[in-house]
Amino acid sequence: MNVTCRSTKRCHDASRQDIFVGHVSDSAKRAFTLVEIVIALTIVAVLAAATVPMLKGFQDERLAREPVTALLKLAREARMRAMREKRPYQVAFHATGFTASRYFNPYLQLTELNEFLEAGEAEPAVVSTIEEGDKTDLDNGGRANKTTELPLAPPAPKYDEHWSEKYELPKEVTYQIQHWYDAEPTPIEGDLVKLWVFQPSGVCQPLKIHVEGPSSTFDVEFAALTADIVKETVDLR
Repeated sequence: MNVTCRSTKRCHDASRQDIFVGHVSDSAKRAFTLVEIVIALTIVAVLAAATVPMLKGFQDERLAREPVTALLKLAREARMRAMREKRPYQVAFHATGFTASRYFNPYLQLTELNEFLEAGEAEPAVVSTIEEGDKTDLDNGGRANKTTELPLAPPAPKYDEHWSEKYELPKEVTYQIQHWYDAEPTPIEGDLVKLWVFQPSGVCQPLKIHVEGPSSTFDVEFAALTADIVKETVDLR
């Protein structure tokens, strides 16, 4: 339907009004878009601010858990070697950390442990094996000349007598351990050495360890059959 404007003034005012309405509508659209951008940026900033402490918390927990993780790794390695080589292995607890090696003295002292580690550094590394070496003629006393047609005996197992792995605790970390026969936890400090022995069958004593650092406390229990963690309590301060 066409409308004819009979008054020039009225037509002019109507045109100006339409232009004004259109201008306001465009401005409103632009303003609404800016509001959306501001809201989106605000949400991103809030999420980023919440994520940074969370990531820092994860990193702090990982660093605080490092002694427990290292002990679990040493225990698994010692247990595996004990079963494979059919001889006992141990994890020695001392004031500066944990050391895994073959079991050689039930009354191990710190000086003896240090001497063992120093001897291992001086000796060349040996790969443990039960397949290397020439078979031995037992009927000939082990001499080179064969005196029998019977099957030869397999060679004696070849072991790395000085294998060891060590984890050093951070200076600000202290810990206590408790065997099943201990009435209370024993602080590991000074020259004290306590042993966790792994038998050739893979069985070991159940063990509890309390690790305390400047910002965390861990109470961990290890199983007797698998040396895996069966219970863990964490307090992050």
